[in-house]
Amino acid sequence: MLSRTRIVAAAFGGCAGAALLAAALASGAPGRSADTVTLQVAPRGPGAVSTSPNGVDLNGSGQPCKQNDAENDCRYGYESGKTVTLTAKPDSGKSFSGWSTPDCPGTGSCTVTLDQDLTTIVATFSPLQLGVRLSSDSNGDVNGKVTSSPSGINCTQEECRANFQAHQTVTLTATPNPGHTFKDWTGCKSTDGNTCTVSVDDQPTWAGARFDNDDKLQLPTTITVEFQVRRGGNGSGRVTASKIDCGTVCTSSYGFGKTITLTAKADDGSLFDGWNGVCAKTQLSCTFAVGPLTSIRALFARDTTPPTTPGGLAVKSSTRTSVVVDWTASTDNVGVTGYGVYLNGDKVNDTTTTEYTFVGLACGRSYEAGVDAADAVANRSPRATLTVQTQLCALAARLAGVAVQQAAGRRTIVAKVRVNRATSARLTLLRGIRSAATARRPVKPGTNALRLGVPKRLPGGPYRLKVVLVNPDGGLLALPVRGVLLPRPR
Repeated sequence: MLSRTRIVAAAFGGCAGAALLAAALASGAPGRSADTVTLQVAPRGPGAVSTSPNGVDLNGSGQPCKQNDAENDCRYGYESGKTVTLTAKPDSGKSFSGWSTPDCPGTGSCTVTLDQDLTTIVATFSPLQLGVRLSSDSNGDVNGKVTSSPSGINCTQEECRANFQAHQTVTLTATPNPGHTFKDWTGCKSTDGNTCTVSVDDQPTWAGARFDNDDKLQLPTTITVEFQVRRGGNGSGRVTASKIDCGTVCTSSYGFGKTITLTAKADDGSLFDGWNGVCAKTQLSCTFAVGPLTSIRALFARDTTPPTTPGGLAVKSSTRTSVVVDWTASTDNVGVTGYGVYLNGDKVNDTTTTEYTFVGLACGRSYEAGVDAADAVANRSPRATLTVQTQLCALAARLAGVAVQQAAGRRTIVAKVRVNRATSARLTLLRGIRSAATARRPVKPGTNALRLGVPKRLPGGPYRLKVVLVNPDGGLLALPVRGVLLPRPR
């Protein structure tokens, strides 16, 4: 396998360049071979960039770097891991717009650590040139014109240039001559056919307009830059784009001005936390032109936020042995994966729906039902609780005893009736098959002493007592008839 020194130097001078680079970087480190990397410095527009400390000049561009247009740049060799400070100096009367890495905001110096085989830093100065090329026919005639908004371009010949502020968006409009047609744009984003927009980012930035069936325009080439994705934060995730899968491949080379789209996907237990200001944190995809931007930091955060408490917990239905509860869905910053359900404080199950049926319950009993929400990393919401009750048990009753009380010349039949539910009873004293006396009495759960007064006119002798209860669930419940020996009245 080739060493990084040979890989980098082979692109800049072959064996002689490799020897020069290796010797320069290994001096002062006797006994070992330095791991070497390349810093590509690319001023764009009216200015220069100096580096400190100076690296090995790989293409004879000198210090400071003034290779600031078209296919020109500067390349310097350094030991891997070296920290280098870059300083931009605009030409007189011009201005510095900024660096290509969001890690160096503003217009001050930019400090970078060279931990890749190739690191590109672009310094953009202002103004920059916008160049427009127009196609010509076989006779060399240009059959239209291109104008700009804001003004500056009013081109009726094969090539025109004008200065605009760095990163300014310019609208170009193509107008064909009478009897001719506009065909298409090159290097410019069409908006409505004859109109397109271009961001002035390079020195120069090129756009082309073709008329009729002229040959398709070839625009001048520019530099190739190395674009780098860095992942940060206490979470984890993956970033993908054309030629990038980071993960594993986090750098790739692109032509200056090439538009790419990065897409972030957080791993389970993490969430995407932003593009360090290049695009909004809410955008999982970030589209931009490479060159004005040569690095980006994709941040992922560990998910520590629990879902919201399930809302609207309520009883949907019940039987004597089950209760169905439902609730409104919780929300989460990443996603709710399910719900835990609880009975009297003990967890009984998990569910991914917003409804659960508790089964195997006792009739006529109250319970505390609970539910909480969970996400992929087991963050749990506060628990919502609700007192629920099964339906009352079926009516059960027993005639526990019958007695006759006699006092002050009055006879009273006392029937002891045990029931499990509140209801009412009808007592009937029978002589033969005929009713001799009746009474209706309320009945409470437990043992009830139900009294039936005996009329004085009734003679003593054998009678029968019939007790019939009203069933709260519908119908009547007749208890077994009991015999009663009624004493003679006194």
